[in-house]
Amino acid sequence: MLVKVFVLGRPGSGKTTAIHHLADIAHQRKYSALCVDDYSILHHMSHEEMYHTCFRSTDHEGFDVLDLSVYDTALELLEQQVHHAEATEHDGIVTIEFARNDYWHALQRFSPEFLTDAYFLFVEADLSTCVQRIHQRIHDARRANNHFVSDYIMHSYYKRDNWSRVQTRLIRDYNIHKEVITFRNTSTLANLLSTVETFADRLFATEFLAQDALVPQETLTYPASIRTTGVLPQLALC
Repeated sequence: MLVKVFVLGRPGSGKTTAIHHLADIAHQRKYSALCVDDYSILHHMSHEEMYHTCFRSTDHEGFDVLDLSVYDTALELLEQQVHHAEATEHDGIVTIEFARNDYWHALQRFSPEFLTDAYFLFVEADLSTCVQRIHQRIHDARRANNHFVSDYIMHSYYKRDNWSRVQTRLIRDYNIHKEVITFRNTSTLANLLSTVETFADRLFATEFLAQDALVPQETLTYPASIRTTGVLPQLALC
């Protein structure tokens, strides 16, 4: 069984860092960890002749999306990738990463059953912080996935997002019964990693309870600054 984990947030918010840490934790526990994202799909589309008018090249081998309909196409292809993985992968997680300014529109590109049994982790950061991080990461050769997003796209398309309004509606309309968490990533890296570890402890203890030893109760509590909804049922702890 693959457990779906949506990891959402602006480019530069820190969601890729969160995903890498979550994958490391899965591997340490001997589970598989597959990471899928719409950037890879969009990057491939940007080099296809049929989509040549939908993109324009930017600095640092990046691209701007000119035709917003390709965002929807990328998410539909992303769901197909995940379904294929579910049919072939062993027990573990599959993280689904993307950024949008309208998350309600984006999530409606997926089939309802694709969302109902998923976890959601939204990594929040203000626009100026995200832009600064994007410029810092493109010069860091040690980091993978240093995708460049232009200032134009950040200040136009990503200027605002509607996650705060979408979060409650998502749970209600799609009957989400797993955790939906919003974490504001404007503090230290250690704080982000600690939140991911708590999230992972709760996920693995709940989804693979029969296979994993239960984690200590003190690791199952989020800091008060973390906004959660759709909280998991109380675990039986030994």
